[in-house]
Amino acid sequence: MKTLIIVEELGDISVSAAIANWSLITLLSKELKELDILTLDNTSKSLIDSWDKGRFFFHKKNNLTPLQKRIRKNFTFLQTVFQILSGNSFEQYNRIKNIRFFLNNNTQYNKILLLSGGLGFAPHQSVSKIKFKKNVQILGVFHDPYPSSSYPEPYKGGNYFHEYFKRRNLQQAICKINHLIFPSKKLYEWYLKDYKINSANISIIPHAVKFNSGVNIKRVDAKNEIIITHTGTLLKPRNPLTFLKVFYRVCDPKTALRFYGPIHKDVNIEIKDFNKKNIQIVNKRIPYNEALDKLNESSFLLLVESGAEFSPFLPTKFVDYINIGKPIIVLTPEKSEISRLLGEDYPFKTTLNNEKEIEKIIANLENDELIKLSLKIINELKEYFSEEYILKKYLKILSTD
Repeated sequence: MKTLIIVEELGDISVSAAIANWSLITLLSKELKELDILTLDNTSKSLIDSWDKGRFFFHKKNNLTPLQKRIRKNFTFLQTVFQILSGNSFEQYNRIKNIRFFLNNNTQYNKILLLSGGLGFAPHQSVSKIKFKKNVQILGVFHDPYPSSSYPEPYKGGNYFHEYFKRRNLQQAICKINHLIFPSKKLYEWYLKDYKINSANISIIPHAVKFNSGVNIKRVDAKNEIIITHTGTLLKPRNPLTFLKVFYRVCDPKTALRFYGPIHKDVNIEIKDFNKKNIQIVNKRIPYNEALDKLNESSFLLLVESGAEFSPFLPTKFVDYINIGKPIIVLTPEKSEISRLLGEDYPFKTTLNNEKEIEKIIANLENDELIKLSLKIINELKEYFSEEYILKKYLKILSTD
């Protein structure tokens, strides 16, 4: 079985989509012996040199033709018309074209796995116009909604009417893909608002992230400092201002709160003054392994989602948190994938701006009974997020014709 993985972008594996995609690739490489990768040419040399399970192939990230550059510079209206009618920017259009060229000239693969990196979905769109051999199986992983006008609030953007052809392009790809994989049940349900999908061709498989065993565990002990840690990006809708206000007002000096990761400029303006005493706010990206170390040194982990009514996302951060096995303080919509997975009995969960419930959570940081309940629920989810479970699910799909 010769397999090709077409992944939107790997780069230096510093953003969540690339981390999830590369983790899945390395997991599959444990069982799949011939595994080639097609991606953009900005992939780090160290990553390329480390890969010994197959070959790397590349297409250009910066790929504008002289004519496209001229249109972009002097005829922006023509560029806009092209984007609306084609459903893609010049760059995405060229990437899709380059992937199709590769597929038409490399027909030796009987398994093709498509991995998205966010808003582009170039790998998925590329298969819609190609006539494959009958024995070729195509799997597509859908990490996020598409296009931007199909996102739920408060992330929704773009113009729904102008992005009609983007949805048309992806629908054509969906019809060509043999099996669709979503990391979240809520995300699959959200896709059904815009796309026709055969439920027989669907699997819900969570993100594969590097398993972390939590070797450096700080226990919750009234005699020791309690450390609450959040790692990752704080986008504008994920503003922890209410949590910070409550924490600053009610917490004692032996409880520390730490944030590591890039912060949206508007959020940073609102929260930067809390960076004092037992609150530490580090507004910059830190390496993934360093972030895992910070989490392992903590007593509680903090996860922040938007204040919307609904969220279909399964953040890769949540998978990391579950694998680490610490109590998690979760700020998430009531109708979210995380709420669905944790269930109604999880004790340290509320919505983003519920001041009363946040205060109650902070007051119970040393409540042994609630800590044990939270760890019980988290441990019950570990198998679902385990490498063994995820690999087993993918291999079962790949073993079918």
